[in-house]
Amino acid sequence: MKRIALLALLLSGCAGNGDTTAQTDAAADVTRSPSATTPQSDGYAPTDVTYAPALGVDLEAMSLQESGLYIQVLREGEGPRAVPGDRMGVHYTVSFADGTKLDSSFDHSPPAPYDLVLGQTPLIDGWNEGVTGMQLGEKRLLVVPYQLGYGAGGRPGVPGYSTLVFEVELAAHTPAN
Repeated sequence: MKRIALLALLLSGCAGNGDTTAQTDAAADVTRSPSATTPQSDGYAPTDVTYAPALGVDLEAMSLQESGLYIQVLREGEGPRAVPGDRMGVHYTVSFADGTKLDSSFDHSPPAPYDLVLGQTPLIDGWNEGVTGMQLGEKRLLVVPYQLGYGAGGRPGVPGYSTLVFEVELAAHTPAN
């Protein structure tokens, strides 16, 4: 039941416009020095949020993308980088900034990665951008600002203006070509 709830959130609640072209370029190289600056604060920016220590969020150690997404590579992967059209199996845990877990693929019975086709499976913009460029076995921490998540309106179970914290791991990858 929880998996159905999260899938409904990830699939039906896309706040962005779904255009991942710019996101593909931004997320493909998370080790670069970001040219983006911290977005102007509206009181809900990731820099305005207090994170539970258990989440391990250190925005200073993360790469800020032009979109406002923060990415940190926790473990390097191997093989080709994921690009739009690739089939992926992604393990995930998503939490609110206060540490309250919203969902995790490890909590399902049986635990299984979320299967998607990058750029084709409708997802929130922050997730789409955050998993682009991953390699098999790679683990990332994503801090998704509300604009790349569920926006000001939120969704059932996710209040408006929510910053989401994802830990994602690429467990399976089949390149399209």
